[in-house]
Amino acid sequence: FEVILDTGFTPNWYGHRDLDRELTLCGATIEALAKRFGDHPAFFGWYIPHEIYMTWGEFGAYMDRLYPALVKRCKAVSDKPVTLSPFFILDRDHIFGNFQFNEPEEYAAYWEGLIRRSGIDIIMLQDSGEHFSYVTNAMRRPFFEAMRKACAASGARLWGNVEVAEFECESPAKYVELYGKVHHGTVKDAPWRAVPLPRLEEKLTLAAEYCERIVCWGYQQYDHKIRTLYN
Repeated sequence: FEVILDTGFTPNWYGHRDLDRELTLCGATIEALAKRFGDHPAFFGWYIPHEIYMTWGEFGAYMDRLYPALVKRCKAVSDKPVTLSPFFILDRDHIFGNFQFNEPEEYAAYWEGLIRRSGIDIIMLQDSGEHFSYVTNAMRRPFFEAMRKACAASGARLWGNVEVAEFECESPAKYVELYGKVHHGTVKDAPWRAVPLPRLEEKLTLAAEYCERIVCWGYQQYDHKIRTLYN
């Protein structure tokens, strides 16, 4: 089997945005992992865990510095592929917070440029938007199209990150009715579930149209529910 190793991150890295602090911690992690596992035949590549969808202004400038620096450090100690797993958002109405929405065309242009500047080898696109059960393949597809375009233009490989757990809710309107306009991460006893098998098959089929390989993010905190359904 093949293993992708995480470079680590500091708490609230996206809030404090201290490049020296981030590179000190991640650099030490990268060096330690390379020393221990660099020659292991199962070591496939690196994973940068600093996940974004798009960034603007000062945050964008920070990511333009962070990603290339991390890729450089990974490659310097063990020349393996460097992977990243960005997401996309579908919340045009700012139900879950004041996050700037971007159209797929903007998304494609942004990621083409950022991948070029950073030298990332593999993009593993998260497939779920805000992780709700009401998200459809029709809603996902424009962002798969956009990322395929970005990867083709920048020379990166596109993998799919198909998520196997989701927040059960029938619609954005129902969510607001039940919980209000709050981020879903703040919902107490949120109704997460393992993705039903027919729906999981649909998600895998979509990812397979665009992606060279597929990984699944298992949501360890819901693992008992997933095992119950899939076993």
